[in-house]
Amino acid sequence: MALQAPASAQEVPSDQEQAGFFRYLPAVPEVKLPKLNIVPFWTDDLKKARKAYNKGDYGRAMKFFSRESEGGNTVADWYLGHMYRLGHGVPASDAMAYSYYQRVAENFDPDEPDHKRLQIMVDSQIWIAYYIRFGVADAGLKPDPARAARVYLRLASTYGHPEASFALGVMNLRGEGMKKNPTQGLKWLTAAARKRHPAAQAYLGDLYWKGNAVKRDQVRALMWYSLAAETASPAEDQKIIERFHELNSELAEDERLEAQARARVWSDQYPAKRNN
Repeated sequence: MALQAPASAQEVPSDQEQAGFFRYLPAVPEVKLPKLNIVPFWTDDLKKARKAYNKGDYGRAMKFFSRESEGGNTVADWYLGHMYRLGHGVPASDAMAYSYYQRVAENFDPDEPDHKRLQIMVDSQIWIAYYIRFGVADAGLKPDPARAARVYLRLASTYGHPEASFALGVMNLRGEGMKKNPTQGLKWLTAAARKRHPAAQAYLGDLYWKGNAVKRDQVRALMWYSLAAETASPAEDQKIIERFHELNSELAEDERLEAQARARVWSDQYPAKRNN
């Protein structure tokens, strides 16, 4: 793909884009959380597509992204993958989303020098692993957890991606695609929790609340849910927030205070990062 001139001004992601596109980010060393001008090779059509998307004019956005995709633009393919996954401007289709993420992944270069471009490629790999894990019937893709685990392991080990670590934690605990290994599963979940992955923190909370794979400790469970609620997205993680309030109401005041104190210590050590 021919290089295009960089955008003249910094682009700021909308709330929609932050919530829908940057749910989980690859932890590339020395790189701050990216804005949506993630690749500095913006064509006029890409700018028009993004502007239309921010206004909720998904039909117009689809028109320009599709035009760029036909020209082999990886950024457009990445956007289109998200739009089909989220059903923005088109009927939601995991098969179509998977196909566009694959197009991005075909350009994957582990030695990519541009960290922001690398983040797009790694993000697409994460979604591909998800679809491999659960399958996409319309695409003729059967679930293959063992293969998905190999992709997750590479992404977690190489880039420290919290979503990959979370998936590996759950899969090890369940014996999904691998031999059950609760000890390793807890290590992966904790690694994701250190990146303040809300689902990983909530999963640890449930384990401690019920005493599954760990000694039952409801104060520690509330600690994890307190941390999860702190980093959860109200639009996407409403169940986590509701579960936090449910558990919080079931403990005595002294237990709630202890959980809050533990959560503050953890939060100070592993502060939440924001997309701003």
